[in-house]
Formats: sequence, C-alpha cells, structure tokens
Amino acid sequence: MLTALLQGRDLFPKTHDECSYWLQTQMLAHGHLFMPGLPLPDFFASFYILTTPVYCSIYFPGTAVMLAPAVWLHLPPWIWTALLSGLTVGVLYLVITELIDGAAGVLAAILLVSLTWFRTLGLMTMSQMPMLQLGLLMVYAWLRWRRRHHSMWALAIGILAGWAAITRPVDALCYAIPIGVAMAIEIRDDSLSRKALCIALLIVGAVPFLGLQVRFDQAVTGHPFQTPYTTYLAEQVPGSTFGFHRFNPAAEPQSTLPQMRRDYELTKSYLALHQPQNFLSPWIRGQHPAGFAPRPAYLAMIADTTLPTRALLLLIPAGLLGLTGRGRIVLFATFPVFVLLYILNPFFLEHYSVPIIPAVLLLVLLGANAVADALPSTRGQIGAALVAGIVAAAVTSLWEINHVLVANPAHQITDEPMPSALLRKAHDVLTGERAVVLFRYAPNHNWKAEPVYNSDVTWPDDAEVVRAHDLGARDVEIVKYYAQRQPDRTFFVWDLGKDELRRIGTAADLWNAVQRGKDLDLLLHPK
Repeated sequence: MLTALLQGRDLFPKTHDECSYWLQTQMLAHGHLFMPGLPLPDFFASFYILTTPVYCSIYFPGTAVMLAPAVWLHLPPWIWTALLSGLTVGVLYLVITELIDGAAGVLAAILLVSLTWFRTLGLMTMSQMPMLQLGLLMVYAWLRWRRRHHSMWALAIGILAGWAAITRPVDALCYAIPIGVAMAIEIRDDSLSRKALCIALLIVGAVPFLGLQVRFDQAVTGHPFQTPYTTYLAEQVPGSTFGFHRFNPAAEPQSTLPQMRRDYELTKSYLALHQPQNFLSPWIRGQHPAGFAPRPAYLAMIADTTLPTRALLLLIPAGLLGLTGRGRIVLFATFPVFVLLYILNPFFLEHYSVPIIPAVLLLVLLGANAVADALPSTRGQIGAALVAGIVAAAVTSLWEINHVLVANPAHQITDEPMPSALLRKAHDVLTGERAVVLFRYAPNHNWKAEPVYNSDVTWPDDAEVVRAHDLGARDVEIVKYYAQRQPDRTFFVWDLGKDELRRIGTAADLWNAVQRGKDLDLLLHPK
C-alpha cells in the first residue's frame, strides 16, 4: 500500500475489467446477482457489462464474493484487496515451507512481493489475485488432507475448488486437475466408505458455488449452462471463445459504440493469428499483427510476470530435478496444465499468468537447492551466494529501490497499469452535486480509458454523478428520463476529444426548453 501511495497510483477501479468486477461486487454485496434491464440501455452500455435484458457484469461471480466484505465494511476496494494480497503472501510461505523448508518459504514470500504484476493486481478489483489465493489455499488444504485424509480438509478442498470454478474456471482447472489426480491416487487403498465420504464432501463443498453460477446463468441467458461471459463474447467479440474458430474478417460487434468497435479491431488481430496451423507461434516467437505493435512470445511474458528477472530462469532446469515427492509435483503441474489450456484461448496477456507464480517460484527455489547440493564440499558458500543473488534480484525489483538505481524513467519499474489523466480527473472532479455527465466520444480518445461506468452503485440513478454516453440526437431521451424522475440533476457534457467539461443546466430546465421548441443539440453542443 505504501508503494502505491508513493508512486501516486490511481487507487480506484478504472480499467474495463475492474469496473465490471466492482459493479458485480456492489450488486452481490446488496443481495443481487443482477438488476433489471436499464430503461435506457444504450446510454450506459460499456465493456464487459450487460444492460439488457438485465443489468450486470458478464464475469463469473467468485471475485465479487471475495470482494463483497469491502462494501459491507465501507472500505475502499484497494484496502481490502491489499489485505487479501498480504494473506496470499502468507499462504505461499506456508506451502513452500511444507514443500521445501522455512528458508525457501521466506525467499518465496520475498520474490512474490517483488513481482510487478503481483503488486499491480494486489490493489485492483481483478480476478487473478483471488484465483491465486484460492489456488494456494487448495494446495495447502490438500497438503493437510493427505496426512490423515481428514474429512474437514476434504470439505475445504471442495469449497475452495467450487469457489475457484466461479472465479476463473480455466485457472481453477490448473489446480483442480493435479490435486484431483493426486487425491484419486491417495485414496485408492482406502475403504469404499471412506472413498465415498471423500467424494461426497468434495461435491458438497463445491455445489453451493456451482449453484450460484447456474442461477446467474439461468437468469441472464435463459440457459443454466450458458454463461453471461460467453453470451457477451458472441454478441460483442464474435469468434473469441475458447478453441479454434475460422477467422471471419467481416465479423462485427453488435454494439454501435465507436470505442467498442475500435477495440474489436484489435481483437481481430489476435483472432486472425489464432488458427490451428499457427497455434504454437505466439507462444514461442510472439506475434507481429499488421497495424499493431509486436507482441512478445507468451512464454517470455510468463517469465516476466512470474520472476523479477529472467536470469533466474537459469535455475529452472536444475529445479526440474528437484521435483521429488507428490506435493512438489502437484504444485508444479499447475504450470503445464495452464499452458495446455491457454493454448486454446485466442488471447494471452501478461497478468493471466499470475495464478501460476507459485509453480515457477517452486522451480527456481528447487533449482537453487539442486545447484548447491551438486557440490557438497562448497554447499554452504554456493547456497549463500544463490540466496544473496535471489534476494538482490527481488529487492532491486521493488519500486523504492528500482527508481533510485535506474535513471531513465522509461526503464523504471512502475506498478501503475494504465495511466490516465482523464480517468483521474473524472474521478476527482465529478463530485459535490447530483449530476448527469454525458461523455462525448472522439476518434482521438484512447478507448481503453472508458469513463462510462457507474460501478459504485447497483443502479445508475443511485449514483451521485451519473455517467452516460452522449448519443447526439438521442440525448433527448435521457434528458426526459431524468426530468421526470430526478429533475434537480445538473447535466454536463464532457467532450473527450477536447477534454472539455461544460455545465449545461438541470434536467428540468433542459426539458422545459425542449418543450418550448428549443434545439437540445444546440443547448448541449453549442457551435
């Protein structure tokens, strides 16, 4: 938290994903998986949310379940996520201590804190950090269960697996498959009744979470096993579901919002390259789509996300030799399962690999032990040197140290995922009175900095400042709507091209002017 404050990070949800997850958290914390469809859906449509036939986030609700206490406790979301991140560091220490020793556990904790993406996501309302925590807790519960096959730990594994399944389903499989295989092996000599009890407890633990997802699916899509996420992709990002699909260059999103259509142009550059004859190329050689910046190889992206420096990759071959014992193998197995599953995904971004950080750190620490053990006569000296090198790599990756050592700001580490003066201004300035702000999109605006979210409330009308799109000739609809319901609200227009905020007048005054024959477009957008 101190690092973020010293960096001057924006400590509020601002990326598309964050705003969607925080909206879902607000709804869930107030007892709703979704709200009725919005009366003016086009004015509030945005990335990764649905506004009709219901109003909701498209994402799986597991992250919102974990973040809901922040709403109940009236905490800013970044404080709650920081506390959860601290818990994750502690669980990693316990797991690595169990699998190697206490010194390795301390090194793992230090390495985890040194990772830029861990610190970045550690203050954001995103799903990767909850998934990392749930995955580590699954491993910890399994390590406890395998000692005596205690029923309590079997139930805990079921609960954690079910929760993970409605947080990031694919990532949940990366942990559930290795743990499930290990449990199947370990109970083969148990009595039939103990086997049945173990399986029943796993199911009982998972069912409430899976039932929550089925309820969500049924209410939003009309089908118990069709998720809002896949529905949104079919409508707004066609061709981007898991698997390989014939690329259709003529495909377009249903949305008419120019920012969403521009985003799909970038998406199509991924889809064009995600074909059966090309599926390994992005992982090994990267991508060079026409009209867009080159993308590094996905394996390189994993290394940069899970390690403070690529130099530590030198320890991984030796680490493979240290994969003795089922516990180590299970944690490591999350890595290859992750890669095999994500080969099917058309997209891969750096932060996707956060849930497999423990597997990579395990290999590095096992590698350090293996190198030191290779020369018994000098094991102490080699071990001390390797520990010093690992700690140095971690410490110099901390922002407080890095920005002193690296003079060029362009090469300094930063934990700010998306600097945006516009979004910070919108967060800081738009307070103090009940208002409606119509954001007028411009072609020169960065579509990733989307301000039209009302994520701090379950219903836009409950916001102090209602954020909506400026839809030109259709603006009369939203003026009439608020004139009839909340006539005291002041209308503003924010021209994103000029970064200009103009105060127009109250909803009641604007609607009276329209009824007197005034041109609303001229009132909102004077020449």
